[in-house]
Amino acid sequence: MARKQKRKKGKKTKSAGRFGARYGRKIRKAVAAIEEKTRAVHKCPKCERKSVSRIGTGIWKCSKCGFTFSGGTYIPQTPVGITAQRAIKRLVERGMDMGAGIEREEEQEAEAEE
Repeated sequence: MARKQKRKKGKKTKSAGRFGARYGRKIRKAVAAIEEKTRAVHKCPKCERKSVSRIGTGIWKCSKCGFTFSGGTYIPQTPVGITAQRAIKRLVERGMDMGAGIEREEEQEAEAEE
């Protein structure tokens, strides 16, 4: 007579284990993934230290330098925010060159009117 194999009894619940069997597997997995990202160590945009923690919805604070900033709800910098920052930086760099050109055009228009 063969003996029954013992199975491991651990559950892969992570932080969503507090919900028990409620709400469905997909939702519990999603909640666990989001909470894992939120509680991860994040880098401060000012001092570059990995000491940023979430204060509230979209509000983040560096415990090292005290820098408080807004970001995503669950992560300090969202992909869309990073893209927007790049675009703004590019416009500022080009804008300084273009700004001089706009002033010249205005001067030429003023001279043409006289």
